[in-house]
Amino acid sequence: MKTRDEVRALFRTKKVPLTHQRLAVYEELSSRNDHPSAESLHASLKRAYPSLSLATVYKTLQTLHQMGMVARVDSPAAQARYDAIVDTHHHSVCAGCGKIDDLFDASLDRLPPPRLEGFVVLGHSVHFHGLCARCAKASAPKPR
Repeated sequence: MKTRDEVRALFRTKKVPLTHQRLAVYEELSSRNDHPSAESLHASLKRAYPSLSLATVYKTLQTLHQMGMVARVDSPAAQARYDAIVDTHHHSVCAGCGKIDDLFDASLDRLPPPRLEGFVVLGHSVHFHGLCARCAKASAPKPR
């Protein structure tokens, strides 16, 4: 996660205008660890920025993703989720409630790339899909 000065410098370098709304979206995402959807970010920012539209949040996330400032995390839900941590790391994804947690494991970072003819691997991310502790407990059979 970058400081305001780092964000400003990156936008200047990429020759992309930095609006207060773009900065607000990035800072809100950076302050969270729940991998929010665009809708969730919009709801959080709406009080401070009443004129902020959901479309602006989507466009801002797309811009930040293209600039390499945020990562998009796939989830079992239809909504894309976002992460301000762009360094190599992995995720556990709950198929029950959709909770996504960061997973830092150096052994996963060192997985050898598969040999795919005509394809150059630039990076990888491992996602473990299952049930979080709360969902696993809720779905466990009840003793009689």
